[in-house]
Amino acid sequence: MSSRPLSVLIPSSWSQQKKGPASIRSNGSSTQVHSPSWSTLSFDQLSLYARRASNSSLTLLANSSEQEDKKRRRQRDKISQALQGFSQVLYMSLNDCSLGFYRISDHIHRKVPRIVEIKKKLRQSSQKVQVAILDIEDVRKNVCDIERIESFYNITQMIEKSLDILRQR
Repeated sequence: MSSRPLSVLIPSSWSQQKKGPASIRSNGSSTQVHSPSWSTLSFDQLSLYARRASNSSLTLLANSSEQEDKKRRRQRDKISQALQGFSQVLYMSLNDCSLGFYRISDHIHRKVPRIVEIKKKLRQSSQKVQVAILDIEDVRKNVCDIERIESFYNITQMIEKSLDILRQR
């Protein structure tokens, strides 16, 4: 039993075009009816043409899918950058109060002990200064009292007289 290739009717305008894929042009194994309106094409040739067309469309699709992948990657990168920025701002706004309290407590733990030490030293110094001031006031008062003692006045008078006598000689 001999098999005959399947034929498909195609418009004659397709067969009249000289420029066309080699798969559509008839070869020796296919039969061709020359009618003014329709031409016949073997099923083998049609499937070959379909394969070539699908391969070329696959390459086009592959190129377009690569471009779409690049576009998607860029969009994904931009979205991830925006999301990172948004999350950073969100974290900062949520942690702003606790961060402020942390800074206050850190300042207290670092600075307050130093301030307390300085305050203790200042109190000790001020006590020493107060004692010195009281001592100076007592000395001043004693000196004033000594000047008022009459015997010291008499002694100074005698010293002055003796100096005058020595000068006259």
